Amino acid sequence: MCAIFGSFDKEKFESLAELNQYRGDYSWSITQFVTGAFKHYRDGETVFSSRMRKSLGKFQLEGWDNDFEEYDSTLYKTYWLGHVQAPTTVSVEMHPSCIKKDMLWHNGIIKDYQVKEWQEGYGSLNWDTELFHRHILLGGDLDDVDGTFSCARYDGEQVTLFRNEISPLFYDEDLSISSVKFENSEETEAGVNYGMDFHSKVLEPLNRFETKENPYYFG
Repeated sequence: MCAIFGSFDKEKFESLAELNQYRGDYSWSITQFVTGAFKHYRDGETVFSSRMRKSLGKFQLEGWDNDFEEYDSTLYKTYWLGHVQAPTTVSVEMHPSCIKKDMLWHNGIIKDYQVKEWQEGYGSLNWDTELFHRHILLGGDLDDVDGTFSCARYDGEQVTLFRNEISPLFYDEDLSISSVKFENSEETEAGVNYGMDFHSKVLEPLNRFETKENPYYFG
């Protein structure tokens, strides 16, 4: 079991980190995304990852922000994205999976047979998240993924969110997100790949996919 959480507000981010901490204490990571404060300012629509920190053990609420620069809020918007992990495979890799400038954060468990199929096609890796990441980058469909997943992905230009019917992900009007329900939040719609619009603070539906198999659906 893992968790994903994020917010524009550093104090909110810390509270969400504490709320999600019980979902994994093997390792944690923080990634800071920065974009221009004005949508039509020069390069204002380009999002970039400016700093990342990964560490083993429980999320440390003290001291983590010493690794990050502060940006002038009148010129930039900063978004904090975090992940806590309880390994679901024999791998001890830490989220996010990073392939060049592309990153994937994953909460869920991919079925064993699916992992084996991916290992045959994408390489003999033990980490289901990196195999999932390769599946996406090599043009694989989310409809074909058998298991549970809610994910955040940074493709070098934009942060996106997507989940299937089995794995939760919540958000609020300020674009804070969490694997655990929090005050004034609602669940993202399953089967929708959302782009995170950091300027308007909205989720923009990009495309849709189907959950391959939902053991909790009896319709």
